[in-house]
Amino acid sequence: MSIEINEEISRNFHLFWDNYPAPVMLIQKDRTILGVNKAALAAGYPVGVRCIDLGEKKHHEGCAADQALQEGKAVRAVVYLAHLGIVGAVNWIPLAGSSDLFLHFIDDLTEHASERLFPAKA
Repeated sequence: MSIEINEEISRNFHLFWDNYPAPVMLIQKDRTILGVNKAALAAGYPVGVRCIDLGEKKHHEGCAADQALQEGKAVRAVVYLAHLGIVGAVNWIPLAGSSDLFLHFIDDLTEHASERLFPAKA
């Protein structure tokens, strides 16, 4: 099912997302990473592999990509991400006019987060 993105999609992705401070990935429905912004490239995010094959499987349990693609609208979850040690706004945003492509990124909200979002201290 692998697809290549056309030059217009690639150009627009980089135009809008290359200067975004968090890593952003352009992903197809089968979870293959088709493009990454400069922050993702600097962080070592690979193109051409499936995002769900990165890290541990449990880190992907809350994935809402399918929901975003089916509903055709952005999905956001604000959660504590133990493996990163942050409170993050996790985003899945389908591209307008496509049922197969979406953006995925996490904004670090830790410094702005309410104490209720952090795990109980031992």
